[in-house]
Amino acid sequence: MSIEYEFYRNPNSEGTNKKRYHARVISGNRISSDQIAKEIQRESSLTIADVKAVLITLGTKLAQHLGEGNKVHLEGIGSFQVNLQCKEEVRTPHAIRSENVEFKSISYRADNELKKHLKKQKIVRSKNKPHSMPMTDEAIDQILTEYFATNETLTRRQFQFHGMQVKSTALRILKKLVEEGKLKNVSTRQNPVYMPDNGHYATVAEK
Repeated sequence: MSIEYEFYRNPNSEGTNKKRYHARVISGNRISSDQIAKEIQRESSLTIADVKAVLITLGTKLAQHLGEGNKVHLEGIGSFQVNLQCKEEVRTPHAIRSENVEFKSISYRADNELKKHLKKQKIVRSKNKPHSMPMTDEAIDQILTEYFATNETLTRRQFQFHGMQVKSTALRILKKLVEEGKLKNVSTRQNPVYMPDNGHYATVAEK
């Protein structure tokens, strides 16, 4: 078992003569909770139904405690905490009301035990060339369905990260999804922010 990687050009070096690259993990599979449940079942006395019930309850409890402003620590996994953002520039704290502060993201910090385990993994360069590997419509739909299950909006950078595509490919796919009526841009043309359209990929807020 090893971690495969490939080199991607840094976004801030595009359009310049100074090319810089960074290594990025290449994953051929998306591991679902069903697969995790089956693997745990094989290594324990629990049934698949038992494991899935625990995973679902864990997600519910994680959301509950994070929603109360708590920091959640799962031993051997890591810590989770909510990050906030202001809808407008803050020049003085007294000028901003609560309705102008909103959820931004969830930060995750891995436990040392988990990081030590991963540091021992063998790292090899991928034999495939993911830059040119096409994504099927089914794979794109699966990625977006899973993404919007816990998020309301999507940016090009987020799609690029989750789909492991280069910038140009991500832009092309997003444009196609908008033309097909699966996504809509709810922001500006220069800084697009996407949401599901016509009943596709229901967001966490719609469920």
